Amino acid sequence: MAVALAMEGAFGFGLQNAKGAYAEPTTWLPLMASGERGSADTVGLKRNYVTLDLADHNSFESKYYSAGEWVEGELHFPLVPGALTALLSWIQTRDASGQGKWASILIDCINEVKQVTDAKIKRATFDFVRGEPAMCTLEIAGLQIDHGSRPTPTMPTAAPYMYSEATVEIAKGGEALSEDANCERVRIVIDNVLEDPAAGLRLTPSAAPATLYNLAGVRCWGAFSRDFMDNCIYMDLCAGQEAAIGITLARGNTTATISLPRVLYTGSDLGLPGSHERRIVEKVDFLALGSVEGLTPPVVLG
Repeated sequence: MAVALAMEGAFGFGLQNAKGAYAEPTTWLPLMASGERGSADTVGLKRNYVTLDLADHNSFESKYYSAGEWVEGELHFPLVPGALTALLSWIQTRDASGQGKWASILIDCINEVKQVTDAKIKRATFDFVRGEPAMCTLEIAGLQIDHGSRPTPTMPTAAPYMYSEATVEIAKGGEALSEDANCERVRIVIDNVLEDPAAGLRLTPSAAPATLYNLAGVRCWGAFSRDFMDNCIYMDLCAGQEAAIGITLARGNTTATISLPRVLYTGSDLGLPGSHERRIVEKVDFLALGSVEGLTPPVVLG
């Protein structure tokens, strides 16, 4: 048996037309670990075994059952120009009932190919850090995993977007969006309010959850760090002034955008670092809000 090398692996997904209908991957993205994560892929079957504590003349754990099975885990990858359309649609698109898209996933681990059907995104986290590639982490849940066959992926040939290709805009003092070159790090978290698979099992007991419901509209929050060149953000925080944030990734004619039309600053850890050899960095936490009439979500991806 040949040694399994990470460079031979691949991750792809396809958006399904309906629940239960496996879709061959149409989008392939390279997985990539970061300093925060030891692995770029933790997707796997959760058997959820429970051992029975019985009065049965046996002092050892010897009998068990499965409290339900589902698929769960994380995928960590860079954002690549020209390969984001289906990804952004999977994250944000809802149907008339407020339900997110189902997708099929194929993860080639060389000696095993994980094929997941009926997967939804629980949470998507975007990280933009100066000097590093733009990254995305997907927390997913799925209903079915099978042994897949080795794919022939069409991987993107472009290098990932770098932070230097990102324009970060912030609305300050109630004015329009304008570029803030002082930002050094931005994290945006998109929560699709997916029901815990265990809750679905409690309602309809079976070997696996019957479905995965989005229980509410998208929630969004995050934080950014910036060189403390001015006190504009801090003044907005103190005044309770709403803001807005926009991020545009651009390379040639290819762009991707994240727009947060209404942002409420919730906290700041601005303070003196206590060292002559460190500069002051302002970190601000924020909550993204939807429009008052409910027509615009708190985050729009494009």
